[in-house]
Amino acid sequence: MSYYKGNVVCVARRKSVTLQPMSKAKEIRQTFRLLMNGVTAQSQREKGVDYHINWGASLGHLRDLAADYGKDYDTAVELWHDDVRESKMVAVMLMPVDAFDRQTAEQWIAETPTQEVAEVAVMELYQYLSYAKELAFALIATDGMMQRIYGCNIMARLLSAGKEMTVEEQALVRSEAERIVTDEAQPLSLRHIASNVLVRIEDAEGL
Repeated sequence: MSYYKGNVVCVARRKSVTLQPMSKAKEIRQTFRLLMNGVTAQSQREKGVDYHINWGASLGHLRDLAADYGKDYDTAVELWHDDVRESKMVAVMLMPVDAFDRQTAEQWIAETPTQEVAEVAVMELYQYLSYAKELAFALIATDGMMQRIYGCNIMARLLSAGKEMTVEEQALVRSEAERIVTDEAQPLSLRHIASNVLVRIEDAEGL
């Protein structure tokens, strides 16, 4: 490209620009716009389920998206740090089970914003952890609401899947679940999850 400077013609060399490949996390974030469902997002807001950003994407679409990328620890961690409903859900879908250590698992529980994300996290990731049963026992026995939500959901899924438990372990789970169900100070949603645990215990005992 040439230009004049006084009476002298100067030639400016055009610098070459190397485009950096887009990260997987950024690609996934951009895809959320294509999956947007404004009706779902508005309905959740009206029900008090509030996120910083909520595209209203369906669970099925998010699963398909995660399947296109496969398991990826670094991408999962990056997405989890977003304050976005869809990012957190895809994060638990992308996280490799064997790479998800207990310290990180407990940290993500503490950072979970809603019961919806907790239930998806248990369904897609937590129930498959090698230490899932031990984690569930520890979580149910705490006083933290989100910890109990995770603990009861994990335990209900383990019981439904036929996870072996001793008589003593079943008695302990029953005791903690009954304590939650009968505590009227606990949120109704948490008491409902705990009641599901009791149903699963009865089903397991009837086998």
